[in-house]
Amino acid sequence: MTVRITNIQRFSLQDGSGIRTTVFLKGCDLTCPWCCNPENVNFEIEDYNHNNKNESFGYDISLEELEKEILKDEIYYGDAKGGVTFSGGEPLLQIESLKPLLKNLKDKNINICFETSLSVSNNLLKIAILFIDELFIDIKLLDKKEAKEVLNLDMDAYYKNLELINNSKIKNENITFRIPLNKEYTLKEENIKLILKLIEKYPNFKVEIFKTHNLAKSKYESLNKEFNSFSEINDDFVNEIYKKIKKINSNVRVISL
Repeated sequence: MTVRITNIQRFSLQDGSGIRTTVFLKGCDLTCPWCCNPENVNFEIEDYNHNNKNESFGYDISLEELEKEILKDEIYYGDAKGGVTFSGGEPLLQIESLKPLLKNLKDKNINICFETSLSVSNNLLKIAILFIDELFIDIKLLDKKEAKEVLNLDMDAYYKNLELINNSKIKNENITFRIPLNKEYTLKEENIKLILKLIEKYPNFKVEIFKTHNLAKSKYESLNKEFNSFSEINDDFVNEIYKKIKKINSNVRVISL
């Protein structure tokens, strides 16, 4: 059995506890205008030309080979609960294919983390919960109509999945809300109110906020996709959002991605 990925990133420090090996899976149903990994959106392998050389975004890898690649870093995981993080794209879309690998990693006591937008069926999430030690959940646009029009995100499914996670065996302290900040979308006043309300409902989840950036421009150009440039956000503005969240959840921090 194989899964489709674009990259394996070693020694990641922002994708969960300890030192992580991050596997980027290809394929995502969302259309986030600020996506910094556009090469992971389309499930199909995409060819492009770089410096007059034909290259591809994406390749298929067997579960056996992927396990070998992950275990190459096992010595670095150590007592700090480092391990493997599955990112994307939306990694839960390939969870059925990943299941045998996840079983093997669990047998070897490898810490497993997923990053998800929760834009998946309840049944796929139920499979993932059997293996997840740590979890990052995106909070983006929470207005039902805007989320559907801008992101192609079904908020009813999102909230249903969130409740499933909250009632699961995953420890609340190992769950983190991750919020991208940009003036054009997520920082609109009404959206901020909805975000604060959601954070207040799950006070034991950690929160991370970060500024979206324009560093993926070359990827968009390689894929012949339109690139959306976003306004610069200064640190004072980020600090304002941080303080608002801090009032209802003390376990919040600003990160750089």
